[in-house]
Amino acid sequence: MIGSIFQDALKNLTANLLRSSLTMLGVIIGVASVITMIAIVEGGQLWLVNSIERLGTNLLFVWKKRLTVEERRIFAGRNTQLRYEDALAIRERFPELDVAPVLEIDQKIKAGDRDYSGRVTATSPEFSTIRNFHPASGRFLTSTDLHDWHRTIVLGQTVAQALFGSSPALGEEVKIRDHRFTVVGVMEPKGEIYGQDYDEMMFIPITTGMRFFTGTNKIRFLILHVPQRERMPEITEELHQFLVQRHDGVDDIFIRNQGEFLGAVEQTIWTFRIVLSGIALVALLVGGIGIMNIMLVTVTERTREIGLRKAIGAKRRDILLQFLIESTTISIVGGTVGIVVGIVAAYGFGNMVAQAMPGGGDWGAVIQPSAIAIAFLFAIAVGVTFGLFPAIKASKLDPAEALRYQ
Repeated sequence: MIGSIFQDALKNLTANLLRSSLTMLGVIIGVASVITMIAIVEGGQLWLVNSIERLGTNLLFVWKKRLTVEERRIFAGRNTQLRYEDALAIRERFPELDVAPVLEIDQKIKAGDRDYSGRVTATSPEFSTIRNFHPASGRFLTSTDLHDWHRTIVLGQTVAQALFGSSPALGEEVKIRDHRFTVVGVMEPKGEIYGQDYDEMMFIPITTGMRFFTGTNKIRFLILHVPQRERMPEITEELHQFLVQRHDGVDDIFIRNQGEFLGAVEQTIWTFRIVLSGIALVALLVGGIGIMNIMLVTVTERTREIGLRKAIGAKRRDILLQFLIESTTISIVGGTVGIVVGIVAAYGFGNMVAQAMPGGGDWGAVIQPSAIAIAFLFAIAVGVTFGLFPAIKASKLDPAEALRYQ
């Protein structure tokens, strides 16, 4: 019974192929839009998460908190700065953690008649491990460099190329202000991640940076690696209390958990998912209105046929089922075509978006089976919902009046 009605539905739809195709267009666009939008958003999320985790995992960032005028007055004379000694104290108190103090100095670096303006990062050997950023040639900073205030420097790929071109940089000397530094390493290519170009970075020992450039033991921030992810909240609380105690009871620091960055990314992605999916589902609803429109026209055109079928014994439910299956068939066929179009559009449009983003080409669309299923099921629901009114209208026609319809 259902099979024969479905065959009749296909026959009726193919009898006026152009009209049926135009009716399906809204469903095709809606389904394709849902799949494409979600695929691009998922690709973006994967790229962002991978970008963050490429620079290390299980990280804590310790910054100096900006105090209010009133707080500065109350805490006048007390320690309200992050200092290099804080890093040393943390290493002693939390031996299981890797700690990298960071001091950033904007300087012009010279090599012969070439120069490069950028930010010099004064740090410790742990930075390379914590940030998952290693030398491609030579070495990174060592504990000896820190202990003896060595004037050694490690260059990013872009800096090395700008200063030395295709010539090897290892062993060469560069000049920062009036101080000569020996190049001991060139970092691996890292590219731009989350708005920062890591190939433009330069590294010197933090003790050297404090002695020759700032003259103080103040640092900008600390990066810590926690071996066990599940202990991060516990370590964060203990670390906060420890530093407040060291700073004479002044709560002048704040600690950011890498998970907070990932949580913010996830929240942003969910917002995009909801907004873009909503827009795409509106297209499906428009397609549903098109289905209802064409089915109402179909009911009017086939009024005599409906009357004839009722006259020879067809029941109301048979007529209802016939037109409901026809509207659902439009959705099924349109949804199937929409899936194919959506997958093609997702990869094509996703690559275009990827090229337009920082680090273009590093990410693309990620097709989610769940997105395909949701879009397809919603398309069927649209066909049933918007086909129901025309089907009910057809089933309620009086046979005698329908047969007299011209």
